[in-house]
Amino acid sequence: MDKCYCKSGLLFSQCCEPILRVLEVPTSALALMRSRYSAYCLGDVNYLQATTHDHTWSDEELKFIQDWADNSFWQHLEIIDFSDDMVEFKAYYIYDHVQHVHHEKSTFAKINDMYKYIDGEIFEDKVSFGNNEKCICGSGLKYKRCCLPRLKQ
Repeated sequence: MDKCYCKSGLLFSQCCEPILRVLEVPTSALALMRSRYSAYCLGDVNYLQATTHDHTWSDEELKFIQDWADNSFWQHLEIIDFSDDMVEFKAYYIYDHVQHVHHEKSTFAKINDMYKYIDGEIFEDKVSFGNNEKCICGSGLKYKRCCLPRLKQ
């Protein structure tokens, strides 16, 4: 049994999986945001588009998001703050062998009993560390001894 990608501490099968498989609906903006993070981890852009309010993505946008999701190694999700219609978070990931952090304050709305992502204010989108710096996955190990070797497998 694997822990959920969203780092809730729950098993994936008891957390985001039922939401991603449309067996349950997110009961809060936080639950939707966590499920969207898990969707990025799995490359499920159809779920991401379906949970975005009033926005049809062009083929170019879909391709870009799919590429970002598929070619990133998603490491860690940190929830900074949340309310009924807002979640501020940091998503840590590796793209092209460089560590990044996506810091966003997302806005959500409940429409027809379903939470939808409206938009987000992005604060800091990139942090690069050298191989001897601590890995941003939260392990406490140096990047070169933690997540970097996994990328080379």
